[in-house]
Amino acid sequence: MKKIKLLTVSLFLIAGALTYQSCETTELDLTEDPNALTPGQADPNFYINSIQVDFATTVQLFGNTAGEVTRINYMSGRNYQNAYGANFFDTRWRNAYQRVIKNIREMNPIAEEKGLTKHIGMGQVMEAYMMVTLVDFFGDVPYSEAWTSGNLAPKLDSGASIYDASLALLDEAIVNFNATATAEPVHDMYYNKSWATWIKLANSLKMKIYMQRRLVDPTAVSSFEAIVATGDYIQEGEDFEFKWGTNINNPDSRHPLYVGAYTPTGTEGYMSNWLMNYMKNTKAIQDPRMKFYFYRQVNDTPISEELIRCTIEPTPAHYLAGGHTFCRIPNNEGYWGRDHGNDEGTPPDGQRKTAYGLYPVGGRFDDNSFQAINGISFGAQGRGITPIFLASTVDFLRAESSLNGGTGNTNALVAAGIQKSFNKVRSFLAFAGSYNPNAVPSITMDANYISIVGTQLTNASTTAAKMNIVAKEFFVTLFGNGIDAYNFYRRTGFPNDIQPNVEPNPGGFIRSFLYPANEANTNANMTQKSTVTQRVFWDNNPETGFPANN
Repeated sequence: MKKIKLLTVSLFLIAGALTYQSCETTELDLTEDPNALTPGQADPNFYINSIQVDFATTVQLFGNTAGEVTRINYMSGRNYQNAYGANFFDTRWRNAYQRVIKNIREMNPIAEEKGLTKHIGMGQVMEAYMMVTLVDFFGDVPYSEAWTSGNLAPKLDSGASIYDASLALLDEAIVNFNATATAEPVHDMYYNKSWATWIKLANSLKMKIYMQRRLVDPTAVSSFEAIVATGDYIQEGEDFEFKWGTNINNPDSRHPLYVGAYTPTGTEGYMSNWLMNYMKNTKAIQDPRMKFYFYRQVNDTPISEELIRCTIEPTPAHYLAGGHTFCRIPNNEGYWGRDHGNDEGTPPDGQRKTAYGLYPVGGRFDDNSFQAINGISFGAQGRGITPIFLASTVDFLRAESSLNGGTGNTNALVAAGIQKSFNKVRSFLAFAGSYNPNAVPSITMDANYISIVGTQLTNASTTAAKMNIVAKEFFVTLFGNGIDAYNFYRRTGFPNDIQPNVEPNPGGFIRSFLYPANEANTNANMTQKSTVTQRVFWDNNPETGFPANN
């Protein structure tokens, strides 16, 4: 471990890049030769600083991809087998193993020797989350031998065994959070050293694990509900999230998606037509969160061969048959995105298409000003968050449990999850910068929206119909990190009326991703998958034709 990298993270903190507040400072002595520092001499505080930042960055990358395949974000691939090549995940894999968990493993002996139980507990929670995510994306992956010195070909551990190990890590973390430490971390970027909240988080992540393996674990629901009965899980205001800052240089602390969304030449990428249409056109009122999620640069989406080629093309037959919006969402009012799988090139539309808004990337609140993006200082200037695991997510997992033998009222749980999402999104107005307050949706819209969803759930005559509603409302709350949506979609098959790929025959849906090329090419114990339809251990749903709208 090189001290220069760890000190860079400390500079990141001192620069005020994070919204975390502390009166303490971090040692910035640069007189030592950074390349001469050994792990045994490193300061655990530098380690835990680096781990926290790298963990958030890596979760953000995985969350972006998961959002794309579940239509929360836009995905450009018309063929699932080729949408994400093996080399796509090289950086994510390297970050997870070499920049997050390896640093945790190097920190632990030093922290153990010094009695720094809180440092260890934080690392255990992040390691558990990261390893579960790797299993969810790839299936069997290296773990028990992954950091063995000199072993260039670690064996693959079964996904089930890694899940078990992650549950054990979370239990150990709870013990460490309850233990008396000789010193606490200088910086806790997530919970400001509230160890009771860290314990709630550990329990909440155990709930996540139980629900994810519900199909193959007959005790999963009862284990999940046992934690529910304690009430010791994250509540509103205790979301597991990373807060980004507004610093531009040395280092750039802004939300990673803000950096690409707000440039001198406009915005990069596209928003999901499915998500925008669902939020705008499927109920009697528009979802109040639209003004926060999306920023419109224009007030209409034109029919244009140059700018939106699909506007002059016929609607695909399978879109017509399923009643799916195509190319331009109805009543678009400037909500300019792309359909799932659209692989057209990029026309000169950077200052026309819809951009990320205020939540969660710290962009601009949409106050109907329709100002083209022409710089890097709009709205909250990148002061956004990476949502990792939210209290609203617990509500939706409880709603899923309630429809599968668990406790609780489905309608009430969904309402609670949506309300938490509304409250969270509206709180971003506090640092939105200049905007027209008259454009903010009325608070009464929140209650009306929740009432409409409640009526839909009440009128749903089957468990499947209820689950379909739960799924779509859950996905909306997950804007910013689609990992839990990706798991939900493969676990349940819902939403079953989601927008399909524009390609009529895109191949089977991605049940797990190809192993990263660098690892598959160098690890003799890893054989690259022949297909992305290979299922992870907890997915025992039909091998083909699932989910229905792929």
